[in-house]
Amino acid sequence: MAEPDPWFMTRRLREGVWLVAEPWHVYCFLVVGTERAVLIDTGTGIADISAPVRRITGLPVLVVNTHAHDDHRGGNVFFDEVAAHPVAVERLALAVPADRVGAYLTVATEQLAAYETTRALDDRYFHLFTAETRPRPLPPGVHPATAAPIASGPAARPLADGDVIDLGGRALRVLHSPGHSPDSLCLFDERDGLLFVGDTLITGDFWAHTDDTDLEAFVTSLRRLDGELAGQVARVMPAHTRSCEAGPHLLRDAADAIEATRAGHVGEPGVDLYGRPVLRHRFAEFNILRPAA
Repeated sequence: MAEPDPWFMTRRLREGVWLVAEPWHVYCFLVVGTERAVLIDTGTGIADISAPVRRITGLPVLVVNTHAHDDHRGGNVFFDEVAAHPVAVERLALAVPADRVGAYLTVATEQLAAYETTRALDDRYFHLFTAETRPRPLPPGVHPATAAPIASGPAARPLADGDVIDLGGRALRVLHSPGHSPDSLCLFDERDGLLFVGDTLITGDFWAHTDDTDLEAFVTSLRRLDGELAGQVARVMPAHTRSCEAGPHLLRDAADAIEATRAGHVGEPGVDLYGRPVLRHRFAEFNILRPAA
């Protein structure tokens, strides 16, 4: 096992596959071959994610961003080699502005405070939080009031749909999956049947209320993945919320739910993580957020 870290939580999931988590923020995954490793997403960037990665492997590390949203590319600056979908390349070249960093840190602070008020009750009655989901205090010196821009990191090289990344002894296949964002992609580890999905699948709130969401493309991507990989996927590996693993049925269930949402499924008024009004469409294993009317 890797050494404990005050911000990141690491756990070996399979031979050569590690979870590198910012608890209750982002699940990143490290896949290690015999010649190189791939880090799938780099999280918020408020702490050096290369430190826990280097405690796991000394091999060269390629970062692959599942998309260019801030919470998936913040730690790119700590690595030398980055790849992403071509649509993401231009956005990844930009720093994350201080105002967006500050807004996220404010939410993280509020989350921690909310957790602390429920911790005793959870420990006594519910046991819902685990080592992977228990919020942690922000790293030393990190505070909303002093938020600074997060640098962009090295220029990303483009990945095409169907590209194969050879790690030595195992490979990851690139699958373009627009919907959550136009630059979304998944990586499929054929050896172990693991589908790393970024925000294409979620076990909590699907963010489908932002300007770059396309519900029609979302359904098309999920149906494609479910069809092309039928019988091959053992587990899907989402980037957020309740669990870093889920069953392959989530591909079909999410597509069905998004189609139902488009067809008039009734949502409940609510707010997203930043307090913005949304309609929350509730389903068995997840919710779909849509813009408030």
